[in-house]
Amino acid sequence: MKLALLSNVTVDLLAGMLQRNAELYLSPGFDTWQQEMINPASGLYAFKPDAVVVLLHADAYADTWNDRERGCQTIDEWCSALQVATAKLPGVPVFVSSIDISNVTCHFGAEVRLEAYFENYLIERVQELYCNGSDVYILPVKEAVADLGRKAFYSPKMWYVGSMPYSMKGMAAIAELITRYTSVTKGAKKKCIAVDLDNTLWGGVIGEDGVNGIQLANNKEGARYKDTQRILKKMKEQGVMVAILSKNNVEDVEPVFKHPDMVLQHEDLVAEVINWEPKTVNIRQLATNLNIGLDSFVFLDDNPAERERMKAECPEVAVIDFPKDTAQLPAVVAKAYDEYFLSLEVTSEDTKKTAMYRSEAMRKTEMSSAVSIEDFLKKLEMTMDIHFMKSEEEKRVTQLTNKTNQFNVTTKRYSEEEIHSLATADNSDIITVHMADKFGDQGLVAVLILKYEKDVAEIDTYLMSCRVMGRNAENEMMARIKELLKQKGIATVKASYIKTAKNAPVVDLFEKMGFVNISGEIKEIGDRKDYTTPVDSLPEITGMFKKVLAGDWE
Repeated sequence: MKLALLSNVTVDLLAGMLQRNAELYLSPGFDTWQQEMINPASGLYAFKPDAVVVLLHADAYADTWNDRERGCQTIDEWCSALQVATAKLPGVPVFVSSIDISNVTCHFGAEVRLEAYFENYLIERVQELYCNGSDVYILPVKEAVADLGRKAFYSPKMWYVGSMPYSMKGMAAIAELITRYTSVTKGAKKKCIAVDLDNTLWGGVIGEDGVNGIQLANNKEGARYKDTQRILKKMKEQGVMVAILSKNNVEDVEPVFKHPDMVLQHEDLVAEVINWEPKTVNIRQLATNLNIGLDSFVFLDDNPAERERMKAECPEVAVIDFPKDTAQLPAVVAKAYDEYFLSLEVTSEDTKKTAMYRSEAMRKTEMSSAVSIEDFLKKLEMTMDIHFMKSEEEKRVTQLTNKTNQFNVTTKRYSEEEIHSLATADNSDIITVHMADKFGDQGLVAVLILKYEKDVAEIDTYLMSCRVMGRNAENEMMARIKELLKQKGIATVKASYIKTAKNAPVVDLFEKMGFVNISGEIKEIGDRKDYTTPVDSLPEITGMFKKVLAGDWE
């Protein structure tokens, strides 16, 4: 990653920590970060970063925070520079640190303290920029200060000697934050958290203690479990799938959902696997049912034997270290979100993810009663909306290019800036596909990136969400794209398949569509096959869709 680190303090030691994982750009001169952003000829823009971090030490402006008007003016000036940078770097995330104003001085008892006001004002202004379309986000440095404590986070000696205010512990915490938040731009790591029930979502064993005997409440011992459920519910609302994986009797568990302090309900859960089979067996079946890889799972269980067995038999699954002191459980789960599921923003597809995957179970039931795959597809009453990518779809398209692995012929990863450039260039198009059926809306599920040279079109990227694989959508897409290519005067279509560890489902995709393999054999990961076909030989309309809204290709 190419990372630009701008600050109003000395950050050479911090830069040394970050250089292990990133190519860095540091602004020349002391406290010149605003000039770097405002000047279109600055080194910042020549560097072309993948992400920008602005690390601000508020106490460097100590005289500013004693006056409300002056403090607000300073923050407004910061935000003006941020706005300029995000406009000049479309699609590039800019992270600005939250500020911690210690304002070390003497205060009389009745003095009005403005520190918290200014800290919140910066967050509000950044949120305002984001809502107005700027890719700017808060890097929660203030939270890191609170976790470590100011005495541990800062080093007064380093500040007065070298204009570098952070201790080694403080710098390590900042480096971890920067690495975690900037890595999110390349896609979320995990998709589903599989959680135990007894002594995990509530205290006690439901089969022995009964509903009235478990610990689950707003206060005392039961509050830790309710708080844990609240965090899991929030994770679900932000696109994380939550599944139950429990050795229990269903009839014992069911009454708990009527418990007044049970936060998670059936509709919040993508699946409930409650039986006496080994959890390693159950999680493999769950992965199959959801059509996601084992490496998409995080496992939360109080039983150390279950955790060790999961690590041994399903090493792809991330296993959370369950705290010995369950008072720490909410914090451990919140940290797991940051480590495995952190997202900079939540798309509409994210908020619907659990419902989308739950509806998949209904589709599987429908499939089991169908006499053929064709019969099944027609019973689904599928619809498709295919069109040029809209501006509001850029973030979702970026998300898909960075996390889709199975149906992805080249597995090229793109930043939001690169997606924006491809969409606005004269020699390329990005096509997006939305699908729905009688069980529900599946959202934006497929992306096709085309590049043009004279009368030849190259399929640069062809990907599809795993939840709609096997429904003939790929052929329907190509049939509709054929019209676009003919309008552009395209005579030939080129394509490639590059083997990865996970994209075996599309190893022969182009052969099935009638493309001719002109070079290459697939033996090892990284091998590629190249294809070509006349545009007239692209697939015909499948007839499997109840309705197709093909975008205006004009």
